[in-house]
Amino acid sequence: MRKIVAGLFSSLDGVVEAPETWSMPFSTAETGAAVLRLFEDADTALLGRGTYEQWSAFFPYATNEQVPTAEWMNSSPKYVVSSSLTSVEEWKNSRLVTGDDVDGQIRALKEQPGGTINVGGSITLVQWLMRNGLLDELYLQINPIVVGSGRTLADGDQIPMTLASSRTFANGVIEAHYTLRTR
Repeated sequence: MRKIVAGLFSSLDGVVEAPETWSMPFSTAETGAAVLRLFEDADTALLGRGTYEQWSAFFPYATNEQVPTAEWMNSSPKYVVSSSLTSVEEWKNSRLVTGDDVDGQIRALKEQPGGTINVGGSITLVQWLMRNGLLDELYLQINPIVVGSGRTLADGDQIPMTLASSRTFANGVIEAHYTLRTR
């Protein structure tokens, strides 16, 4: 069975929203290499609507020189979970996951042969995957900053996790890799 793996940036106070506004000062070759490792075994992207809309306006025009994952994002199959979108045809290899059986569709995707299914951003989707026992692993890059406001990973549910590994980068960013119990 394939794994669904999410990677998020977090502040010390748990904010995961809009990391482009506060995490850039902590972006180094070392932290960037850690993000790229999440793509090594992945061959599929799973995105929420908001992330899809943001990334589909950017990645089709990006190069690997600008963003090292651009080629991967543009060529890999992308499954977009949304209750409001009716089409995702504007970005190559995108498919819409919608309707009454999103859970079943994602479980079927996990059953297909292939590599890891990678979730970047998509806070609402990550929360939903955790609540429904579909997220297998979570990587957090915890940045040494207190943001003060914004969405956090917590959504009212207690989700037990097991720390699989952690490390501290030279700039004070902590990478925490968690595994979750899936159903």
